[in-house]
Amino acid sequence: MKPINLSWLFGMLAPLAVVNANAAQQAAAEETAVMQAIDRINQAYQHRDPKAYEASMTSDFVRVIPNGRVLGRSDWLKSVAASGAERPAARFDQVSVRVYGGAAVVTYRTTPPATANQPAPVGFLTRVMVKEGSQWKMAFAQSTEAQRPDPPTGAEPPALAAWSASTPAEREVLAAFEAIQKANRERNVPAWERLSAADHTIINRDGTRQSRAERIAELQGPVTSQVTPAAEQDVRVALKGDLAILTFRTPDARALKVLARKDGAWRQVLHQWTPIVAAR
Repeated sequence: MKPINLSWLFGMLAPLAVVNANAAQQAAAEETAVMQAIDRINQAYQHRDPKAYEASMTSDFVRVIPNGRVLGRSDWLKSVAASGAERPAARFDQVSVRVYGGAAVVTYRTTPPATANQPAPVGFLTRVMVKEGSQWKMAFAQSTEAQRPDPPTGAEPPALAAWSASTPAEREVLAAFEAIQKANRERNVPAWERLSAADHTIINRDGTRQSRAERIAELQGPVTSQVTPAAEQDVRVALKGDLAILTFRTPDARALKVLARKDGAWRQVLHQWTPIVAAR
């Protein structure tokens, strides 16, 4: 049998391999740049440097702290600059960095240094990053701790400005959110799977992380409670390129849902709960 000449096939595959390698290098470079920006943010917080911190924030930055309070940009900067000794650096692991064009979602587990009086509260911190020009900046951050935080003291921070959908893209995100919530309520696994990315992650109220597969198994399992889910309140959307930051609250928790747009459809890539702790 005459040998088959496959040189033409290799000639076609070689450019594809180069393209894939370049894409992988570019993705790795962006992930590194995102983590470098987060390192600068952490350093600025540790050293109580509001000027450096502010340089790494978007103009519409929002922060949800572990007790469920919501702080806008200026109020969070006051916390960054609050007087006191230098803050010790926290340890973090279980890092997930996902870049979607000019936006990224980063989640990691944090372990602050323990004090003499009590152990450190372990939890998860999510940051949504946005690329402005050549710089990655933080648009949103939310924390959830395994140990229920102490009741907050002091006045409630000013409420964020009222929001309502004003663009077709915002309405598309809201429609996707409503479909996800409907699939959750009805335990409709096929619908939920269509609306959830393969790497979708959930951070529960108790600071534990749940995978997509674990959530599907939960939906397929027996109903353990007949309690009707509380209606979502104060739903708002912030579009950041191919990511959407959707937040809402229930009577006892704040929720963050990050959706990514791919092939014209919005799918959830992260959901996070943070309990609302009543003030003393």
